[in-house]
Amino acid sequence: MGEINDVKEKLRSLKAELKAARQAKNNGGFDSSNKGPIVPLKNRRILKGHFGKVYAMHWAGAGSEKLVSASQDGKLIIWNGNTTNKIQAIPLRSSWVMTCAFEQKENKYVACGGLDNMCSIYTLSSDTALTRATCELAAHDGYLSCCRFLDTRQIITSSGDSTCILWDLGANQVKRSFTDHSGDVMSVSPCPTDANLFVSGSCDANLFVS
Repeated sequence: MGEINDVKEKLRSLKAELKAARQAKNNGGFDSSNKGPIVPLKNRRILKGHFGKVYAMHWAGAGSEKLVSASQDGKLIIWNGNTTNKIQAIPLRSSWVMTCAFEQKENKYVACGGLDNMCSIYTLSSDTALTRATCELAAHDGYLSCCRFLDTRQIITSSGDSTCILWDLGANQVKRSFTDHSGDVMSVSPCPTDANLFVSGSCDANLFVS
């Protein structure tokens, strides 16, 4: 009985130490340097116009108030994020869209894709009745999960076929395929300081910098 009591006492002591360590690290906010009250977050704008699930959105490049959103109502909508005005609505061939992207250099292209296994590129113009894609990039064998422009002539896509593809938009051709992942690749993000680097995340629980 004496040994059992000693073990119980040690457990109580360890629990007390763990509780004290947690309390010491709990500062109540994201910023450890913030010693003041936590400012509650609130909506600045509400953008209304879609009639289905909004699956993705992406801001345009620096200096622009535009953003693009993709919804399963079969529309891409270009918005002014400051005024909440709809600038353009683009009907899609497939409503099963999963991702969208805004080209960041000149803010003149948007892209989207999903269960159609393709990345569709649209050139924005003053024509509000934009209905046709400038090009459709088809090489993936699975759904398109994410796409991001590297510049006006290159875009990187990720797919449920476990690959990422770098595309040449001038030739509408595959420039390079990346096959390192062993599961569905769910997201890609280009490096903002090096156009030759991007990171991809996958269902295989790995992130690869390529």
